[in-house]
Amino acid sequence: MNWTSDNYYFTKLKKEELFELIHFYLRTTAEYYNLDDSLNEEYAHHYKNLLGEDLRFFDTSIYYVLRDRKMRNIHASIRITYWDRETILPIQNLFSVTKEELLSQNANHYWHIGRFIISKRIEGQRISILKKMLFDAFFPPYFLDKGLIIAECDKKLVNTLSKLGIPSYALGSPIIYLYSETLPIYIKTAWLDSFIQKNKIAQYCLANRRDSNSFVNKAKNMVFNNNDGNIVSN
Repeated sequence: MNWTSDNYYFTKLKKEELFELIHFYLRTTAEYYNLDDSLNEEYAHHYKNLLGEDLRFFDTSIYYVLRDRKMRNIHASIRITYWDRETILPIQNLFSVTKEELLSQNANHYWHIGRFIISKRIEGQRISILKKMLFDAFFPPYFLDKGLIIAECDKKLVNTLSKLGIPSYALGSPIIYLYSETLPIYIKTAWLDSFIQKNKIAQYCLANRRDSNSFVNKAKNMVFNNNDGNIVSN
């Protein structure tokens, strides 16, 4: 990547590191709202639900995390998941959005984006980090063309995406979820063109190209071998 730092580095998350990711995600979310992140009943409930979700999604996902070079702790994360059109997405449970409503967009392939968060303890390069992570997550579905990206997105982040030239469509009214005002949205890959082209040279690198190409090839097999919404490739 062209983004470099003496203190942090990007890497892919391993499955055995999901426990660490969920703790980071919940702790950082609580910090944004000055809440106690102790292992109370609510925290334990969220942890169980999010971990179960990530275990279901992991094999058809790629996770990017930002770690510090000294302690190797996670300071930012994002996940992009190929949706097989059968696995229940959070947007369906939280907002009662139906599978038929999502499939009515007539996309060739569907994706879910989640676990996107950056620790507020990072003081510099926040915009560069944000753009870098979004680029890496959006590139696989954008590369395949005519896709749909689905998300449960913090309302403030929706506004930030708009300022970055990434429009989105809200499928319903916001609710309070994980302490924030959250919207059910989708983004058509065609809407990403301006953002991808603007950030392509500045944000992409050989290592991430290799990671993404591997994931895209796997997703291509899923897309073109999809039979009635079921993944038939390994």
